[in-house]
Amino acid sequence: MSQKSALDNTYFVIMAGGVGSRFWPSSRESRPKQFLDILGSGRSLIQMTYDRCLSLVTPDRIIVVTHEKYVDLVANQLESIPARNILSEPARNNTAPCVAYVSFHLKSRNPDANLVMLPSDHIITNGSAFNASLQEGIEFVSDNDALMTLGMKPHRPDTGYGYIQLSDDEERQNIFKVEAFREKPELELAQQYLAEGNYVWNAGIFLFNVDIILKAFKSLARDIYDVLYHDKVYGTDAEMAFIRDNYPNTASISFDYAIMEKSSNIYCIPTEIGWSDLGTWKSLYELMSGSLHENISNVNKEDCHFVDSRGVLVNVPNGKKVVIGGVEDLLIIDDEDVLLVWPKDREQEIKAIKQKVAARWNLE
Repeated sequence: MSQKSALDNTYFVIMAGGVGSRFWPSSRESRPKQFLDILGSGRSLIQMTYDRCLSLVTPDRIIVVTHEKYVDLVANQLESIPARNILSEPARNNTAPCVAYVSFHLKSRNPDANLVMLPSDHIITNGSAFNASLQEGIEFVSDNDALMTLGMKPHRPDTGYGYIQLSDDEERQNIFKVEAFREKPELELAQQYLAEGNYVWNAGIFLFNVDIILKAFKSLARDIYDVLYHDKVYGTDAEMAFIRDNYPNTASISFDYAIMEKSSNIYCIPTEIGWSDLGTWKSLYELMSGSLHENISNVNKEDCHFVDSRGVLVNVPNGKKVVIGGVEDLLIIDDEDVLLVWPKDREQEIKAIKQKVAARWNLE
């Protein structure tokens, strides 16, 4: 390590290349959900993620990896980010190639770099707890042969998240060795995880030193490593052309499957940071509502009138007047050329129905 502190050597990497199909019809190919002001706060999800990063590092140490068609969107929404810090992917090959690419890139810029990998579309309401957990994790990965993840302490037996099983013994205070990653469980198993107390939700937030992660790719995902490895191209004018030619040849696989689930040196910090992955309209409803029966709308209360209705989420253009009567547990999403009215408990079907009707109606 250099004489810099661990945080001074740390780069925050925002992964922003996804489409967010389950937030259709608001999320489209030309404007994925990370660029939308889903909460009506005046800031898009990626802007909120960027703001969180700025509480710990300066713009020159925030990197955004996105699909090449969204480079201009990133630049427009994140005005203070240096242009060289927006890395473009010419293909959507899931998160493992994304992590490998940015690791090679940052190795050329700072051989001692630590990386914090962040999804662009998550909600975190407790910023101070988030920062404290990150700083604790950064110190650990800078000094140890370790890959780190933040685990969200579960407060309900949720079947929509993957789980992380922790060792019974702490490596050090609030840092645990990971025993195993578990797929999204059925309700009975999720209840068991909650009762046992040593399981956390997998939030997809990762921390590691650049040498350790490249070593892991070389050992566990050699096909991706070999496609992207080049000892002289990164950090030069030739990098973009090299990535454009080679990145599409990488395997399409998640970072969890390619690296984390195969590694023996995985550690986790359980934390409570007010987290939601905001993956679906239902998760937005749960974030914004105080009960299972509350009606939620993105427009002013005086513009939305509910009669004998409960558990309804309404998302419509600003200024539209809405009257909802005699319905329960519905998603009502009005977005330009598409109106979606859908049962809230069948939201997992939205992605499939979107693919079906988009082709029929020639929608993006």
